[in-house]
Amino acid sequence: MICALPMYPFPQDSLRVFWAALRASLQQAGVDGLPQKLSQPEDLLEHWQRGDLLLSQSCGYPVSTLLSGKVQVVGAFHFDVLGCRLSAYSSVLLVRKDEQRTSLPEFHDAVAVCNERHSQSGFHALRTAVASLARDGRFFSQVRFSGAHRRSAQMVANGEADIAALDCVSAFLLRQQEPAVFERLAAIGFTASMPGLPLITALGTSAAVLAQLRQALSECCQAQNQTPALHASLDAMCITGFSALDESDYRICAARAEQNTKDGLADW
Repeated sequence: MICALPMYPFPQDSLRVFWAALRASLQQAGVDGLPQKLSQPEDLLEHWQRGDLLLSQSCGYPVSTLLSGKVQVVGAFHFDVLGCRLSAYSSVLLVRKDEQRTSLPEFHDAVAVCNERHSQSGFHALRTAVASLARDGRFFSQVRFSGAHRRSAQMVANGEADIAALDCVSAFLLRQQEPAVFERLAAIGFTASMPGLPLITALGTSAAVLAQLRQALSECCQAQNQTPALHASLDAMCITGFSALDESDYRICAARAEQNTKDGLADW
C-alpha cells in the first residue's frame, strides 16, 4: 500500500506529524497495511496509477484528462492562503518587483514561464486568463517551461521570464523557503478560482475504504480533534479543513482547456 502527498512543498516535520495522525485515525477505522512513512515518488504519472495507491495528491487537469476513469477522487484540503476559499484555489500572477507593467493585458508579447503543460495552476490557468486578450491565437511572445513552480519563480526573479502563474498555496509556502527570490517578486492578480488539488486513491479502492479515507481526513482537519502537535502541523501547512469531492468536480479543468483551443488560442 502506497501513500504520498507529493504536490506541495510542505515543511517535512509538519507533514510527518500530519501523516502519523491520519494513519492512526485510519488504523482505528480498520484500514490495515498502512505504511509507516509517506512515499516520495519521482514519476508522478506512474505513481498516481498504481493499483496499491491508497492516498496521493494530483492536479486538477490530469485528473480530468490523463487520469480520468483511472483513479478515484477523495477530496481536497482547505487552505488559509490568499487566493483560496474552502476547497477552491487560484494561481497568483508573479512579476518582478521593479516591473513597470502592473496588469495582465500589459504583458502582451512578454515572456511567460510555466512549470509544465499538464499543470492546471501553472499552465492552463494562465492560458485561460489570457484567452480573451489573445491576438491571432497568441498573447505572449514566448512560453518557457521550467519543470517546477519553484524554478518558475526563480526565472522571473532572475529576468529569464517576465511573468508566471503559481499555485497560490505553493507560492505562499515557497515564499518562506526562498525569501531571497520572493522579495524580488510582486503579485499583480489572481487567476479564476478552480477546485483545489485533488486527493486521489486507486480505482480499485473499495467504497468502504474511500469513505474511511474521507472521514479520517475530515476528522484530522477539525480543530476539536487536534492535539497541540497536529494543530501546529496543520497551521504550518496552512490546512484548515477538507471537503469530499469526486471526479465530476474536476471536469471544468478539461472543459476550459478545450474551450481555449476551440477559441483559437494556440501556443500563445
